[in-house]
Amino acid sequence: MSKILEPVSTGETVQKNGTAASLRREFAPLGLNAQKVVSKRYSMKDENGEPIESWQDIVRRVVGHVSKAESDPSERAYFYNEMSAVMLAREFIPNTPCLVNAGKPKGQLAACFVLNVPDSIEGIMEHAQNVAIIHQTGGGTGMTYEFLRPAGSMVNSTRGVASGPVSFMNIVNQTTEVVKQGGVRRGANMGILAVTHPDILRFIHAKNDQTSLTNFNISVTVTDLFMDAVDSGTWFQTEFNGEPWQQAIHDAATGSDYVVYRRPDGSTATFADKLAFETADLSDCTVEEPPIPGMVLASDIWNRIIASAHKYAEPGIIFIDEVNRHNHMMSSMGPIFACNPCGEQQLHFNNSCNLGSIDVAKFFDGEEIEWDRLARAVHLCTRFLDNVVDAGHFPLAEIDDVVKRTRPVGLGIMGFADLCLKLGITYGSDESLELIERVMGFVRREAWMESLRLGEKKGTFPELEPNRDAYAKFLYEDIGIPKDVKLTPRNYEVTTIAPTGTISLVAETSSGIEPNFSWAYVRQDTLGTRTYVHGLAAEALGLEVDQTNEESIKKAAEFVVEHESELPPHFISAMNIESIQHVKVLAAAQKHVDNSISKTCNGATNDTLESVDELYHLARKLGCKAVSYYRDGSRENQVLNTMKSKVQSPKSKVEDSTDLGLGTLDLGPVSARVERPRELQGSTWRIPFENQNLYVTVNHDGERILEVFVAG
Repeated sequence: MSKILEPVSTGETVQKNGTAASLRREFAPLGLNAQKVVSKRYSMKDENGEPIESWQDIVRRVVGHVSKAESDPSERAYFYNEMSAVMLAREFIPNTPCLVNAGKPKGQLAACFVLNVPDSIEGIMEHAQNVAIIHQTGGGTGMTYEFLRPAGSMVNSTRGVASGPVSFMNIVNQTTEVVKQGGVRRGANMGILAVTHPDILRFIHAKNDQTSLTNFNISVTVTDLFMDAVDSGTWFQTEFNGEPWQQAIHDAATGSDYVVYRRPDGSTATFADKLAFETADLSDCTVEEPPIPGMVLASDIWNRIIASAHKYAEPGIIFIDEVNRHNHMMSSMGPIFACNPCGEQQLHFNNSCNLGSIDVAKFFDGEEIEWDRLARAVHLCTRFLDNVVDAGHFPLAEIDDVVKRTRPVGLGIMGFADLCLKLGITYGSDESLELIERVMGFVRREAWMESLRLGEKKGTFPELEPNRDAYAKFLYEDIGIPKDVKLTPRNYEVTTIAPTGTISLVAETSSGIEPNFSWAYVRQDTLGTRTYVHGLAAEALGLEVDQTNEESIKKAAEFVVEHESELPPHFISAMNIESIQHVKVLAAAQKHVDNSISKTCNGATNDTLESVDELYHLARKLGCKAVSYYRDGSRENQVLNTMKSKVQSPKSKVEDSTDLGLGTLDLGPVSARVERPRELQGSTWRIPFENQNLYVTVNHDGERILEVFVAG
């Protein structure tokens, strides 16, 4: 064990390199792989690009910067000392932008942003500029394209026709491609379309060629009315701008106007993509046209979503009515339409949330969970995240305004799977569901108690007043806050669960509420190729492993692979857990999370379309706000490979996408390219960006966008 930060006495000023004598603790040294992540991702660099900070230095910089939000000097000193100890122990780690940007001039500290996309060319180009600015500061962006008119619509200002949401997504995709986020990671986007939009069949199939929109995750928002139509097997009316759409729907899979291919048994032929349509035997089908133009068969659209997710792992599903049933800001800010790239933050337009996660596995003392110590950490970390709202710089004035009026913070957990291991509980079992409810219920209640305390002391969030009744019901009745506690919330939300991809590597714990991927695996990303072995698995097999020594890690990994069958039965990894169990864990956690959760429901290679349908319906029934599904092998290249599969089927090196919410590139079949005419129409926009200009050129053939060029 190694001591970090020399103790100093407390006083009215914060000592730059010290902590209180009463908080003298010993901290486990970072393992070799964690050190590599810290050096590459989070450390400041010298003029040669070499890292110049240790984890201790990063903690000093980050906590020192965030502590400036504390106006009282003695409170600031206390907060700095306490928070430093928690972060040095890696019991809590904030999101990547906070680790990277804290202490920098105009440092942007938040991870998640949701933007609006106006239905005008000027608005769309401004949106692309805003995305670029946010990505450059390290944030990820989510947006809905449901307010863009469908392809083929008349554009009154030019008397031309609109090219539709999917075509304009390409502008953002290309802009993202050329803007690297703060030198740390590539930009991430969540593109969303409402299932009611007339271009829904263009959107569902937009990524089928696996070469388009590579900087986007995509999700479909589905309504209760749509799901009722799915269950009843009825036709469903698409609409735009609140009015029924009365033109034919274009089907991207068939390349023509939408029709249904009805089989003799009453079922319909489902097409995951264009190839599926071209190779399908439809000889026994009856072609069934919509009752009126603009209608779709709800069950067919649902089946398209399932088939695409089964084959390509996208689109995801957002149960948008469930989201808004828990939207306590409806009175003043209206409904929520979109979420961030990883899905854990469903936010109003121009809102942003800073995230941080507590490693709950580190609060097990060998016999039981240390609830009192966990409570203290929750209170402290909630205060930290609230301070981030004031200590950070927001890239756009409209975002700064909304954030300061709502003050959202996203405290979550990581290490849940490791906590299960320490307790001898099988992940996905009923006992694990009880555990996640107990842990998240506790974290949520304590976080709200701290927010109420902060609100009484520092002031409530400004948007509380028009929503006071909703918050009274939520906090006193739903959460169970004692009614003698004043209704003074500092924040409009306090809990979420993020994927924690990279920060969990630093904490050396399991990510989010996900199960462990494997007990020994090889990771390939921008840091190179690294071997990981799970310390608890090695320990269960009677083996000591030195995580600071590469040779020890490799030998332990080989040993664990050879003796995996000897592990206790509660050692169960992601691919050995049924997808239904994943959904049950997701739903159990969602009961006690203010916002949403980033979690993938993994499925086996031989999962059927019927099993995915069952999975999605169960997610809705259990109250999940969103669900995403990944069938093993549905993408050829994966960031993580078990050591066994590494030997059997070597994979090519790919970019790390774990903490971005992006899938790895699948080099699957490419659809036929559109032949480029000799001449195209187009325009170029100059977008001011970081003291220089980006030039975005969009060329089209009068109907479709065919090219997007971005130059600096």
